[in-house]
Amino acid sequence: MLRYWPRFICSLSLSSAALVSRGQAVTPLHTFFQQNYDSTIVYQSGSNWNNSPHYMILAKHQQQLEFFTYTSPYRDVLGHYYPGRLARQIAREEAHFRATIPDTNRYLLPKRIHPATLAHGWSQLQAHQLWLVQDDQQAPPTSRTCVVEDGDENTFYLIDKKTVKVARFYAPAAKEECAGKDRNRQQALKAIATLRTLLQNVQ
Repeated sequence: MLRYWPRFICSLSLSSAALVSRGQAVTPLHTFFQQNYDSTIVYQSGSNWNNSPHYMILAKHQQQLEFFTYTSPYRDVLGHYYPGRLARQIAREEAHFRATIPDTNRYLLPKRIHPATLAHGWSQLQAHQLWLVQDDQQAPPTSRTCVVEDGDENTFYLIDKKTVKVARFYAPAAKEECAGKDRNRQQALKAIATLRTLLQNVQ
């Protein structure tokens, strides 16, 4: 549940967009896309109770676009009761996933999406502008501030041959309401919606 109040301070622990954000190591998965694709957008969605890798990935090599997911197959069933030993087995598998460093392993799944749909999605993302986005840490101060509790955590890894830029947005939809409009948050929200639409078009 989200709660926000118009009071001074939005207590967030967010890293600024940079080559690589503080405390965020480049994983073998980042390196793979940097070495093999010209441009890659990795979107991570999470929360303060589960921020394990949950990626949607759109990658471009020359004129070819590919869409991937990297996530736990058990993410959506955690906490559900199952009789017998199944719940324990799921918990073990989830623990194994969280202990695995993201790489080109069994959790990285290419998704079949019609090339025209991928091309439209890439155009909608306006990738050249997305690379210039300023995240929460870089946002200029505003007189309208708010606190959002239990919000969604959204991270973009913007990868090209030279850099891995990290941009983080905490509860962007809620903050648009309580802190005022911001073009960077709006661009992040549009990118999230575009990637989720692509996922819905998996064949």
